Formats: sequence, C-alpha cells, structure tokens
Amino acid sequence: MLVSSFLGLGCGVLLARRRLNLYKWFPPALFLLVCFVVVMKGIRFQQGPHELRFLFQTTATPTLLPILIVFVLNTLVFVPLGGLIGSFFQQLAPLRAYAWDIGGAIAGTTVFGLFSYFWFSPIVGCLGVMVIYFVYCRDVRHAIVSGVFFATSVWLMTIGADPWALWSPYNHITIREIPADKGIANTPSSRTAAVKDPPLYVVEVNRDFYMTITTIDSESYTQTTRTVEALIEQYSLPYLIRPNPRDVLVVGAGGGVDVEAALIHGAERVDAVEIDPVIIQLGRQYNPAQSYSNPKVIIHNSDARAFFRQAEVKYDAVIFGFLDSQSLFSQMSNVRLDSFVYTQESFREAFSLLRSGGILSVSFFSGGQTWVVDRLVKMLRHATHAAPLLYFKPSGQVILLVGKDFVPKGPARSTSYRPLQWRTGETPEALDDWPYLYLMHRAIPLDYLFNIGALLATAFLFLWFSSGKAGPAVDVHFFCLGAGFLLLETKSITTISLYFGTTWFVSMVVILGILIMVFLANLVALGFSRFSFLLYAPLFVSLGFLYFFPTQNVLSWPFFLRLTYSLVVIPLPIFFAGLIFSTTFRDATDPSLALGSNLLGAMVGGFAEYLGMIMGMKALLLIVLLFYLSSLWARLRPAQARMSAESSR
Repeated sequence: MLVSSFLGLGCGVLLARRRLNLYKWFPPALFLLVCFVVVMKGIRFQQGPHELRFLFQTTATPTLLPILIVFVLNTLVFVPLGGLIGSFFQQLAPLRAYAWDIGGAIAGTTVFGLFSYFWFSPIVGCLGVMVIYFVYCRDVRHAIVSGVFFATSVWLMTIGADPWALWSPYNHITIREIPADKGIANTPSSRTAAVKDPPLYVVEVNRDFYMTITTIDSESYTQTTRTVEALIEQYSLPYLIRPNPRDVLVVGAGGGVDVEAALIHGAERVDAVEIDPVIIQLGRQYNPAQSYSNPKVIIHNSDARAFFRQAEVKYDAVIFGFLDSQSLFSQMSNVRLDSFVYTQESFREAFSLLRSGGILSVSFFSGGQTWVVDRLVKMLRHATHAAPLLYFKPSGQVILLVGKDFVPKGPARSTSYRPLQWRTGETPEALDDWPYLYLMHRAIPLDYLFNIGALLATAFLFLWFSSGKAGPAVDVHFFCLGAGFLLLETKSITTISLYFGTTWFVSMVVILGILIMVFLANLVALGFSRFSFLLYAPLFVSLGFLYFFPTQNVLSWPFFLRLTYSLVVIPLPIFFAGLIFSTTFRDATDPSLALGSNLLGAMVGGFAEYLGMIMGMKALLLIVLLFYLSSLWARLRPAQARMSAESSR
C-alpha cells in the first residue's frame, strides 16, 4: 500500500506540468476505494503454496485480482494529492519547497504515531484528512460535491463496523464471548474471575481467529468441556516434562493463559512478554483467572528479542506461546511482527537464558505446511545443538521441546497431541539476515510478482501520458536517488528493529530520525554554492562500512552505544544522499519532473526490498549501491557531453 501511494504521488507530481487541477478528483477517488473495499469485505483470500498466511486457503492459484484493484485504486487516491504537491513545487524555490515537504512529512509521522498510540480509528483519520482538504476547495459547488463524496465514504466505512472493535498500534482487534451451548455472543460480558464455569472469549485479529482467553484451572468448572480439556493439555505439556519450574519466561503472553499455566505448575516468578498493549489490556479485563494481576507476574510490553538481550534472570522454562503474527510490524517493511522472533539466532538467545535442567518450548500453528515444521526443527537443532522433542496435533499445532543438559521425555501419547520423529529436509533456515519463517524457499511468491509487475506497468502508462511533448518522461538521476533512498530507509528500519525490537515505537522513531537527517541535509545544502561529484565518495564509503561491519557486534553493545550507532552511523548514507539530492535539485530546470521522478524511483526502491526474500537483508545494500552508482552515471553523462562539446570547439 505504501509503494502504491508513492506511485500515485509521483504520477500526480509529473501530471502537474499539464495543469489539470487534479486535486478535485481526490474525493471521488477515495469514494471508489472505499466502495471496493466494502464490497470485497467478505472475500476469503487464497494463498499460493510457497508462503504461509494464517487462515488463508492454500491453492495452486492465489487470489490476485482483488488485491491488484485495491493497489490501483489506492494509487488513484494519491494522484490528486501528488498533483497538488507538484503545483506548489512549480511556484516555490526548489530547496524551500523541499524543506516544507520534508517538514510536513516529519509532522505527519509524529501525528500519526501519537494518533496510533492514543486512539487510532481509520474513520477519525479520514475525517481529519477531509477537513484539511476543504482548505483547497476553491468554490462552493466543489465544496458541496466533495462533501457528498466524503460523507458517503464515511457512511460506507461505518457499515458493518464492529462496535466492540479495538485498534492497537498493530492490529484491528475484536473479542467475542462464547457462553456454553449458546454460540458466539455479539457483546462481550464484563464478567471476570467468575466463580464457576467462566465464559470463553475468542479474540480476532484483523478479522481472523487469534487466540482464546479463558481459565485452564479445572476447579473453575462444574464439568470441563472438550475445548477446555484440549487447552489444559496443550498448555500443560512443557510442565509434564519439566515439572515445578521456579522462574518462567513466557514469550507472546497474549491473554494470559500461558502465564496461568506456569502459575498452576508452581512458578514463583513469571516474566510475561507481549508486544501489543491492547492484547495485555484484554488479558487483564477478560481472563477469568486474572493471571496478570498475580503478584508473581511481571508484565513486559516489549519485543521478545529486545527482552532477551536485557534479561538478567536465568529461567527454568522459556515458553514461546502461539504468537505467530498476522501483520507487518511497519508500513515500511515486508517482514512480519514476529519475523525476528523465529530465527536461529533468536532461539539461541532464548536457550542461553535457561538454567541447567531448564526447558525451551516452542508452540506454533503450522497450517498443515510440513516445510514450516521442518524449518523449526532445523533451527532449534542448530541453535541448541540438541534434537527437539516434537508433538503434533492433526489440526496443525506443533509443540517442540528442548532440554538444557538433559534429553526431554514426555508422555507416549496424549488425547490430542502425539510425539513425532522428524527427519529434516532441505528447507532453508530463518536467520536474522533472512527472517522469512513463512516463505518455503528463497523466492518471491507469484502473487507478489504479479502485483509488482502490474503496478510497474501502471507507472509506465502514467509516464507515457504525462510526458507527451513536454520533454523527457523521467529524470534518471532523481529516479535512481529515490530508489536508493527508499530501499535504504526500509533496510535501515528492518536492521534497527533487530537491535531494539519490532515495536511500533521503534519504527516511528527510526522514520523520524531518517526524515530529520534528510531535512538537515537540505539545510546543509544551502551552504553549497554548487553540486560536487565528490559528495558521492562519503556516500559509497558509508555504504561499504554498513555492509562489512558485523551485525552481531552491534547486538552485543550496551543500549546507548546501539542507539548512537542506529541514529548516527546507519543513517549516514541517507544524509550524504540527501546532500546530493538537494544540491542537484536546486539546479533542476523542472522541479516537478525531478520530484515526480524521485517519487517513482522510491516506488521501485520499495519493490526492490522484496529481493531480500531471495538475497537476504545485508545484500540489499548492494542494490542500494547499484542505484546510487546509476544516479552518478546519469549525472556524469551530461557533464561528459559538455566537456566533449567544449573540446570540439
């Protein structure tokens, strides 16, 4: 969605040269997007065989057309806004206009971050955008027509909206109460800590099942149901193998059921790590056992990898709950919220937190994909140097257990789970440099390639239409600078999230830091009388340093050293690239062409991040280097042509 937004902005800026007053088309374009999303709301998407997406049906032909239409419509929404930006760039001095543009991006990022934290709502967000848009309505008729489109769009957005839905910084969350023999209730009860036969709550994330919240204390029931018995068996299995743990770490604590299991089996201290603050609040409110209120429990609203590095306690059990993610951690990256939790390095860090005789338990829903199980087994073997004990449930759940300094032995068979001997195959492991647990192989899935190709084709159509007889369709120099910038930005966000965790706050701070670095580069460029090719030297040197400097060295540093490295060293190439952009942008004869080319290049840079699915994250720096070398080549060509012309005279 972000890449399609860049496409729309870039095309709009280029079309501004035709003076088409495109901004008037923003309300109907938004209306079309909302209409289509509402119509497609109930569609069940299919996935290809090479990627696991939770609750997607796996088929040979994934769902392509609806996703493509959403991307194209989202592009059309941003074309009028790009046209408005382009018109202002034609009226102001280039560097002054660019300073206002980056300043606005900094302000927008800050506001969005605060909005996400305190009370996010897409309806309220759209209303804010609509109010700002009315500033540009030049006449009463336009304002009335726009108001009708906006009002209808908001009305459509509210149709079918769950009145109990909650928006966390990561997810759209709903919770339902399931009373015994009564099906799903529309209104969750406010009851907690019921004395007997408490209700079971189902939590949905982004309209798909995520977890259940209930108690697994059999004494809380007059008669346990099969559902409760299955949950008791699932959460008790690690403690049948390693009984009476004193200190327990729960990763992905969710609604608190894993925490309750640890308390039931004798834990004196439970560190509960959960990244989503709204999920924690739901656990506090709806868990009948009230495990989060137990004085033995310490709640950590943090990322698991960040907690591993700061933990000072040794544990008898480290429990990875069913925390498999259904969402991306940032709009700027294609890795998921839990991507760095399920890597070989993560398992090694977690295993190092165990005392001798402790147990590491990893629970996961495999979706029937044997390659996912194979990958988990291989990663645990290499991280712990021991073969995990594997329990499998026909519905797709797996539990893998590894003992520290002992070989775990569990029940030969249970009601739902059975032990399974596993011989690993050729599935590649998920690593910090390739954190793609959900990809079968190092490849870009077909549906990604289809939509990328379609959006690139859309971009070329816009370029052809916008160029006409007005000159070149794109400025290659600024195009390559945009591609290098966005790829470097997304790569930097992913890298820094490994150092500090994949929380929304880390993403926002990193994006703000990068934008501030670009803003500072623009200010510094004001002191340059002209562009110099020597500016490329520190850009290439800083990129080379990031490529060759070992990532693991940074992971072992204290917090403030990691912070300094992340906010100063990692963005250095962006600063030097910003200097190159600003000094060349100031001399641009057509600012709209330069900016539009830069935004379209950013779209290509965003697509280039998907090459990480094949090459790994570190190798993306080589693609960044290639983009910047191309911008240098494009800048050198006219300089060489001028030198040749002067020498011929």
